[in-house]
Amino acid sequence: MPELPELEALAEGLTAEIAGRRIERAVAWSPATLRTAEPPLEALRGTEIAGVRRRGKLMLVEAGALTLVMHLMSSGRLGLTTPPAARPPRTAGIGLVLDDGRELRLRELSTKRRASAYLLPTSGLAGHGQLAHLGPEPMGLSPEEWRDRLTRPSGMLYSAIREGRRVAGVGRCYGSEIMWAARLAPLTRTDRLPDEAWARLAAAADQVLSSALERARQRITTNLPDREQRVTYVHGHFGEPCLRCGTSLARIGFSEYELVYCPACQTGGRIYADRRMSRLLR
Repeated sequence: MPELPELEALAEGLTAEIAGRRIERAVAWSPATLRTAEPPLEALRGTEIAGVRRRGKLMLVEAGALTLVMHLMSSGRLGLTTPPAARPPRTAGIGLVLDDGRELRLRELSTKRRASAYLLPTSGLAGHGQLAHLGPEPMGLSPEEWRDRLTRPSGMLYSAIREGRRVAGVGRCYGSEIMWAARLAPLTRTDRLPDEAWARLAAAADQVLSSALERARQRITTNLPDREQRVTYVHGHFGEPCLRCGTSLARIGFSEYELVYCPACQTGGRIYADRRMSRLLR
């Protein structure tokens, strides 16, 4: 799933490229992707794009008095393309054809069609459910702010750090990277973390996300790549040696994903049980 670094780099690149462009046509290639009916998508026709910005994992295209809010989910991709003469591929969801002939297209690599788009009056954005319940952005949060967000209520660290209502923009990949950098056990309850752990968490979040954002800016401008080309230390490296201590990285298997961690650096040698067959940890 695209997360804060990739989406922020994309928002910056798209704004630099298409701010000031006029929308000549707006098409819902996949009607199921558009979740609002009023105002109609055609209301974007003739409006000028002010810019594209990110909030959490949402992408917002601001045009005139309207904003198109898009959640890419795990398999959505957003970027500029040349519209075909005939209907585009089945992956196409929403298309905004610009006055220079290019199309800003939301497409989806999966057949599950989880990506969504909402066309809303900009004046009413604050009341939109996906935006109204987002927590603060993670970069720059103090240790005290991290503690406040992740302990009210308490929860498992690996899930709390990814909940957008607590802190916006962090997903499985960078959540794992932050916990590894901070030497924190993924299944620790947040209300049991010692005071000094919050300072490590805040510093790790800033370092991991800022470094990832700089790398994303070098490869992402006006399109999200189909395959994520991230530089990671634990995410996706199960069985490889930890780059800090050399211990083989372990994992917790869930039904649709895995969480990779270092037993020596993060859990005091404890190996967590697999959760693919049971919701209970042994």
